[in-house]
Amino acid sequence: MNRAKLKELYFSKSALATYEQCPLRFRRRYLDGLYWGRDWGMEQEERTVIEQGILFHDLANRYYRQGKMLVDKELLTDQMVEWLESLINYRPYLEGGTFLPEQEFRINQAGLRILAKFDLLYITPEGKAIIYEWKTSPKPTKQLYRRKAIQTKVYRYVLCKAGGSYSPTGCWKPEDIQMIYWNPRFKKEQVISYTEEQFKDDQELLISKIKQIEETKEFIATSDQEICARCEYSPVCHGEPAIELEVEEEDLDLDFDWESIDQFQF
Repeated sequence: MNRAKLKELYFSKSALATYEQCPLRFRRRYLDGLYWGRDWGMEQEERTVIEQGILFHDLANRYYRQGKMLVDKELLTDQMVEWLESLINYRPYLEGGTFLPEQEFRINQAGLRILAKFDLLYITPEGKAIIYEWKTSPKPTKQLYRRKAIQTKVYRYVLCKAGGSYSPTGCWKPEDIQMIYWNPRFKKEQVISYTEEQFKDDQELLISKIKQIEETKEFIATSDQEICARCEYSPVCHGEPAIELEVEEEDLDLDFDWESIDQFQF
């Protein structure tokens, strides 16, 4: 195991979630550098869902960079055309605000190394910040799940701490920040606000969690057989292929819902 990587690693929401699921999985992926191909062991239906998500994120990125959609719709499926039209109707590119697609921020402060990459950061004409996160999972997710998710905590916190250069005042107050999840399949937004109290709680949580990971002497495998059965490292740990693979979110620029995230004890 390469422990030197641990002192240099910028913790993403995926890295933190992976550690909570299984410390050994975290080690294999982020310290040992043991990677599997994106579609390794997947059925065609799963590959199709992933490909749709990748394409949608790419086209959304192009739209908000250019202010218009420069793509021949005849090259896209009817479903993808519908998704794009729904996106443009929902969050059109307008003059006056600032659109920052695929915007990344990093924090390296007092031992806290953490990063976040937003699908879209929108600075409103009134000087407020909205983090948009596009979801393409075929399964709807409850608002409470999103509010408790580590992604929500990481993204709002990182913007508040590291994104001040985009604020009209030079720094963001938590109440100036919103995070919105939106899925073109369901066309319903999930809006999550931010408060000073939540900011302080998130900071305490992230500092504590990263310290715990850095002080871990042995990265032990989870005892949850359901997690093992869906892990790409099952052949390494158990000599048997996973019955269903989960794909790492940051590899694909899209997120799949991790059913166990509500059980995370931060």
